[in-house]
Amino acid sequence: MKTDKHGLKTEIKLFIPLLFAFLVLTQGCEPKSSSSKESSFSPMQNGFGVVVHEIGIDSGPGAKLYYKGTNEEPVLVWPCIGTHGDPLLYTNDIVFLLADKPDGQGRTGGGALIVVQGTGPAMDITGNVLKIAVEQAHVDFKIALQVCWPDILTRTQDNKLEIIYGASSVDHPEIPRLKVQITWEQVFAIMQDVKNNGKTNKVVNTDVLYLQKDYDSTNGSK
Repeated sequence: MKTDKHGLKTEIKLFIPLLFAFLVLTQGCEPKSSSSKESSFSPMQNGFGVVVHEIGIDSGPGAKLYYKGTNEEPVLVWPCIGTHGDPLLYTNDIVFLLADKPDGQGRTGGGALIVVQGTGPAMDITGNVLKIAVEQAHVDFKIALQVCWPDILTRTQDNKLEIIYGASSVDHPEIPRLKVQITWEQVFAIMQDVKNNGKTNKVVNTDVLYLQKDYDSTNGSK
């Protein structure tokens, strides 16, 4: 446990247990079938935990993120923890992770920066953090929205959150891989912005709601 200069006690999950990493390796967000089986709630840190569920031979197992805290029953906050192997970063009752997020057809494989406070709703802040990264790199935000994706999430020794965005060099070679470091205070400010200006969406094939600021690729200044 580390305490930063603002008195925030921050805990980090440096390594996902080997068994858990194996179970989520091929996860998806398909609706649970009648033959699927779910494990019980397994606590992790700061009130959060996971439930692993078997989906089927073709689609493999999956893992859902829950928040229990002092509640009698855990509350589902994100339906598909990522296969990226990145850590889950914690401070107080907030978790920040690079998670899987299904596309419009329910297919997984793409990642999103997800932050959740308590029982949620979760927030997708991928675009918010990308905007900071492109401003530092002096590249076009509208183009970056189209060709960049969050690839790596880590925590630095001075308790900052480091995110690396991949980029399609074939389509737009002028957009490099982007690296940005942000503080928890910046995360809190982003969360407030998303609360005030974000739109409510639903994760495909689930009943899980999340907030996201609408950065239209045709008008990245929104």
